Amino acid sequence: MTRQRIYMLALLLCCGSFTNAQTKDKNADLGKFLGKNGYVSVQMQKLITGHLYTEATLNGVKGRFILDTGAGATVIELTRKDKFKMTAVESKDKATGAGGTGMQVQESGKNKISLGDYTYNNDTLRLMSLDHVNQVLKSLGIEEMDGVIGADILTAGNAVIDYTKMVLYLKN
Repeated sequence: MTRQRIYMLALLLCCGSFTNAQTKDKNADLGKFLGKNGYVSVQMQKLITGHLYTEATLNGVKGRFILDTGAGATVIELTRKDKFKMTAVESKDKATGAGGTGMQVQESGKNKISLGDYTYNNDTLRLMSLDHVNQVLKSLGIEEMDGVIGADILTAGNAVIDYTKMVLYLKN
């Protein structure tokens, strides 16, 4: 089975909205196929740690964000609240993740985040300290990240990741 057919099969299994006739174009690559179906592409890069990251615009301000398919929500570094023109209130929820458990979280409403031509308007984004992430990056000589793109945005955009070409596809 060719790689193209595997991609299309995986796409059909996870998205389910494409007809069988749409998968018969043997000359189309994944990007063309998805583009015809309303997806936009977002270029990603790989850190030496193996993490994928991309640029995004949050409330009109550019930033660098790790792509984390395992993160339940998009999280912005707490100290970047002013940079991204965010207002926030303390959340009763606590965060749990690779940085530990019980971490304090703030919530910020009425934000707009864009990855390429994909726009996500969300009532609530979360802010918390990502010092544990950025300290490791700095120790490796890597520029700090402004946040983490999580499953909320990836799910809303019906994300498809092409690891070979380092492209994230999202559907508006």
